[in-house]
Amino acid sequence: TAIFAGILFASCTKTEAHGDKEAERPLTAKEVAATAAESNILRASENRLTFSTKDLDGNTVTSEIFENYDVTLVNIWGTFCGPCKAELPHLEAAYKAYADKKVNVIGLTADLPEGDAETLALAKEIWKDAGCTFKALVTVDSFLPIYEQVAGFPTSFMVDKKGQLIPGTIHLGGLSKEGFEKLFDKALKAVASK
Repeated sequence: TAIFAGILFASCTKTEAHGDKEAERPLTAKEVAATAAESNILRASENRLTFSTKDLDGNTVTSEIFENYDVTLVNIWGTFCGPCKAELPHLEAAYKAYADKKVNVIGLTADLPEGDAETLALAKEIWKDAGCTFKALVTVDSFLPIYEQVAGFPTSFMVDKKGQLIPGTIHLGGLSKEGFEKLFDKALKAVASK
């Protein structure tokens, strides 16, 4: 099956503009996974992310949080995930840099179900060590269909004020501060053009 998937991924093409002529290159497995995840996340969330859960400090957080910002980056991470932990300081730096631009960030902690005190303590420690000030959320059932569609961790995507996925903003894998800022800019441009 893995060989078939590798052949399938290698056989896809993507057109990229180079000046005035078009060049085709194969899609990377990461690009194919992100494209597939985008269509599936849209379907799984019925085009809107809705939830009611707790943050790491036990405060109630609902999808109404999206209404206060033009765009929100949703970062799916896990306490078990090295690349997730490595990108957190970069995400925090980008979050702070865009604080005055109506951009928010929330983390969905994939391996933290309600009532898991041990993982909660670990998540709090990771959050503190990374210097994160944005909210990390406890997993609830409404997140599960989205988790089932992601190809790996970390996965980030952008939503608008209604919690709707902004097309073309899913990223699989870790990002630098600059990478997050590019994602923020792309999302802000998309909502400004609506």
